Amino acid sequence: MIAREWLTRLTIGVTVVFTAAIGALVGAGAIALLIHVGSGLDLAGVLGSRLPWYTTRAAAITAYLLLSGTTILGLSIATRALDRLLSRAAAFALHEWLSWLALACVGLHVGALLVDSFQPFSLAAVLPFASGYRQVATGLGVLGLYLLAAITISFYLRSHIGQRAWRTLHYGSFALYLLATTHGIFAGASQDLPWMRWVYMASAAAVGFLLASRILEGRRGRTARRSTPAASAA
Repeated sequence: MIAREWLTRLTIGVTVVFTAAIGALVGAGAIALLIHVGSGLDLAGVLGSRLPWYTTRAAAITAYLLLSGTTILGLSIATRALDRLLSRAAAFALHEWLSWLALACVGLHVGALLVDSFQPFSLAAVLPFASGYRQVATGLGVLGLYLLAAITISFYLRSHIGQRAWRTLHYGSFALYLLATTHGIFAGASQDLPWMRWVYMASAAAVGFLLASRILEGRRGRTARRSTPAASAA
């Protein structure tokens, strides 16, 4: 049964990776079309020479949207904001697979960068702060990649490492979100696009609101637990 479960998950994981890759390629073509429509340039020639560059941009944007989505969903699970719309089991499963999709898109983002000739990167780019391109912001993105991988893989290790250790590791999602956002703003090639700025602002507003709600809810819960024994003693 365990082997079958792992095989099923592996099959789904491979499907997720290929889906993300196809989506990013389609997105790359869409970005190229939007940029060059009406410009009179040879779109086929542009795509042929810069396809990896557009692919990495599309994959990066998709990964950030997915990461924002899974962060918002995780906070919604914690605050029970979606209990009327989704069962907790369905919400948790969606949270997990959004994380896998985000990781797949980040992998495609890195892979396309390594084969791109328009803005070349070497294998050193997968080491934190080793890239010469916007070193600090790129290094933060690399750290975010490894943290995303650790958090995503932890979904499978939850029963082995225990609930407390898993939850502690999962708190790293907030650091991951900050790393990804900082990387996107200061190292992303699309940060100057007006609509991308709105994406960052909307995402940050949603995450900030839900995080504040989660903190206030936790404080109210601790206050209630402290007051209950006092009331009972009286």
